[in-house]
Amino acid sequence: MPSVRFRARSLAALFATLIFAALAAGCGAIGFVDRPAYGYEWGSDAPLRVAVIDETGGTDWSPAVDAAVATYAAATPHLAFQREPDGANIVITVRRYDDAHPPELSGYVFPMGAGGFAAVYDADGLACNYPPSPLPLNCSGEIARADVYLNDIIPPGPDIEARRERLLLHEIGHALGLTRHSPDLDVGSLMQRYGWRSQVDRGPLVAGSLVVRGRSSRRLRAWPGLRT
Repeated sequence: MPSVRFRARSLAALFATLIFAALAAGCGAIGFVDRPAYGYEWGSDAPLRVAVIDETGGTDWSPAVDAAVATYAAATPHLAFQREPDGANIVITVRRYDDAHPPELSGYVFPMGAGGFAAVYDADGLACNYPPSPLPLNCSGEIARADVYLNDIIPPGPDIEARRERLLLHEIGHALGLTRHSPDLDVGSLMQRYGWRSQVDRGPLVAGSLVVRGRSSRRLRAWPGLRT
């Protein structure tokens, strides 16, 4: 009969394996059982209807929001963007904040010092993407809505619009179901997630990050000193 110490070690090893598996599962795209987005039939080849609602206010972030949406729309015919939530599979609301006035989050830990982040929820309101959600094992993967938060402490500079757009491209990628971006995750990853059968031209996107002259950034940084 195994000793108590041996059984304790075995249980600890099993627990660590399960945690590792859960973390690994979050490195590609948010998993799903039935539908990858609210009301969307996997493999239907229908366009994914995405509402992007800009609640940033002012005129500083809005041009970057429009530019990021236009870039995604040009990358594939399978994404159909709209400004109103009615009839959308995924509703993305874009908001601003700063570290001194963090947003109230459901199911997420506020990532202090981040340039921006996305909080993604399924149809039942459960947090889906890790991080900053602590191991969302109960999320169905059926994305219904997402809140994209943009940090106002971005420093000025001649490339500020490009940095804002890169940040939004990255966070919208999370909202569409890509969890942890890397250069090998591009529009093809969204095709796999939603079962799009036809091939599409790969636009200037790699995992929601901007590709400049054919080269992708190994790690997206909207500006030095901040993480996304």
